[in-house]
Amino acid sequence: MHAETETRWILLGADGRHISLGRTEPSEAEITAASDALAAQGLSGWLARMQGDYYSRRKVTLEPLQSIGAEHEADWQAAVAAFHAARQRATH
Repeated sequence: MHAETETRWILLGADGRHISLGRTEPSEAEITAASDALAAQGLSGWLARMQGDYYSRRKVTLEPLQSIGAEHEADWQAAVAAFHAARQRATH
């Protein structure tokens, strides 16, 4: 028997910082508000879908959905690597 995979929408910063927006897809208004808040601080990132339990030892996957915040040429792979490092520190 396989457990159902948890899906969450998150904001992932270019430096790996992240925040969960919840288990339901955010509205356009919520995305715009988050993007504007990041841009006001000169920060950028992505709206992403995370599959998997954040606090388990199993791997989680991230799917970029939309660039948000300030204009950027940030590296998705570097942000994901920083996310996984932050997650490991938070869960161990």
